[in-house]
Amino acid sequence: MKKYCLVILTISALASCKKEAEKKPLPINEAKIEKIRGFLKERASKDSLHGVVLIGKNDKILLHEAYGYVDLDSIEEHTLNTQIGQASLGKMFTAISIMQLVAEGKIDMDDLASKYLDDIETAAIRDSVKIKHLLSHTSGMGSYWKELRATEEIVGDELDFIYSLVKNDTLHSPVGKAFVYSNSGFILLGRIVEKVTGMKYADYVSRNVFERSGMTNSEIMASAGGGKGTAEDLWRFGQALKTGKLLAENRLAIMTKKQSDVGYGYGFMLNEKGNIKSFGHNGGFWDGDKLGNAAYFFILDNGYTIVSLSNRNPDIGGIGEKLNEFLVSRK
Repeated sequence: MKKYCLVILTISALASCKKEAEKKPLPINEAKIEKIRGFLKERASKDSLHGVVLIGKNDKILLHEAYGYVDLDSIEEHTLNTQIGQASLGKMFTAISIMQLVAEGKIDMDDLASKYLDDIETAAIRDSVKIKHLLSHTSGMGSYWKELRATEEIVGDELDFIYSLVKNDTLHSPVGKAFVYSNSGFILLGRIVEKVTGMKYADYVSRNVFERSGMTNSEIMASAGGGKGTAEDLWRFGQALKTGKLLAENRLAIMTKKQSDVGYGYGFMLNEKGNIKSFGHNGGFWDGDKLGNAAYFFILDNGYTIVSLSNRNPDIGGIGEKLNEFLVSRK
């Protein structure tokens, strides 16, 4: 009888321990990820998330999921390997290319752009705009959309064609005085990469950014953005940045230091939420009622990396900022 009672008590104790274990809160990392997963599923169920999201911490991927459809008029679903447009996110690749050439002593941040681009005729650009101004969006140049819309089609190489439209741009503000987001400025940077290396811009980026990062499923177009790739490739890019495969740590520190009155360094956007600092870039493109895209890549100094690629217009499909809020929350 005593033996029977002991067995019952043991079983009861084990059941009690199991119940207590079930009540134990999830570790903070897991709790955040589960909360995010619920948020993403809710967005997808409301037809406002079509894309791929990846979140990692340090060197481990914690969430990598695909939602919705590649084209809203078809039944092709997104997969983890779907290539999605990244728009201005590609400016990081251009900035890194320039900084690699600086590290090699082939160019200097204080060089005038016209040192390498001898066909610039506008005096204000030729005599004042330096490489550092182009990288930090303080050149005063514009964003070429008006000029591009005025043309019927891109003729020949895209970078060459856009460069021909913007090389003699009219400045929108004095050089070096204020932040004015400039796609045109990054077109000049892409052209400088070509002049210095003797390579096509896309070939240089593929060899010196994509290959060195292990990015096997990405493409790049013009140097102001417009390429496409996978969320996992951007994760690899982030890991390559953090481990010094692309740039020495001191070079990256220069690029992620604020250079004007807004949170922007050299080709990187800078954020701070809840005392957590981060750097990266977003991108978005839309054309009226047509399908657009919203891209978001940021490395947070609490160890998290966020990648969000969505083929919806930025105002209804972009969720990167919300994910950032989840990951800096102390709750």
